[in-house]
Amino acid sequence: MDNELQFRISSGLKNIIGRDLITDDFIAIFELVKNSYDAHASEVLIEFENLNSSDAVIRITDNGKGMNYEDLINKWLFVAYSAKKDGTEDLDYRNRIQNKTFYAGAKGIGRFSCDKLGSKLKLITTKEGQYSFTEQIKVNWDNFEQNSKEEFINIGVDHTRLKTNPSIFITGTVLEITGIRKDSDWNYQKLLKLKNSLSKLINPFESNEKREFNIEIKAREFIKTDQQQNSENRKVNGLVRNNLLSLLDEKTIKIRSDIS
Repeated sequence: MDNELQFRISSGLKNIIGRDLITDDFIAIFELVKNSYDAHASEVLIEFENLNSSDAVIRITDNGKGMNYEDLINKWLFVAYSAKKDGTEDLDYRNRIQNKTFYAGAKGIGRFSCDKLGSKLKLITTKEGQYSFTEQIKVNWDNFEQNSKEEFINIGVDHTRLKTNPSIFITGTVLEITGIRKDSDWNYQKLLKLKNSLSKLINPFESNEKREFNIEIKAREFIKTDQQQNSENRKVNGLVRNNLLSLLDEKTIKIRSDIS
């Protein structure tokens, strides 16, 4: 007898496309910041709090276009789906008449970078628009690891519609990650390496860039350490900058000639 069969998906899929695929913490944050860029954000704030305690928090806040309830259901919670890849990311008229946007990430799995960084995620998002609401979902990634025989789709996430928007921006998304992984030692040197990694997302020719995109890191525990540094490149707190041009200026042999 011929009949149609279907794949079943184990909750273990979460690790395969998340922590097993995203190999380190730098890539995880890099992917999340790329998502902010793709959401048309001009400002991204990355905060590290209570790093030396069990209450450590990594918070990534952007002023992008945000998501509404339908976006959460049809995009963010739709595993491996990418509206960027199928060309439906920005269908409204205002965006279509602009120059085509280059999307930094289009695999539909960048959201699982949160799991690489910590076991719990609180996502708060507000979409631009006259009748926008602030939506919040909470994900406990450990719930996907309790029983590999559990179906992926049977493990729920908590959803709440908030009365006020707690973000520092009117629209955009906040990713608050807690339960920071024990193998993630966010010390001073590691944060400096992160800042250097993120500099690749900043155009070194900023003055010629039509679109503004700023990334700022805040880690209050290292403010005093920053104050002891002579070079801005050795400071964790502050704007992420691409120093390619200044490095070339220092290390490149130049010939100068004057013709009278």
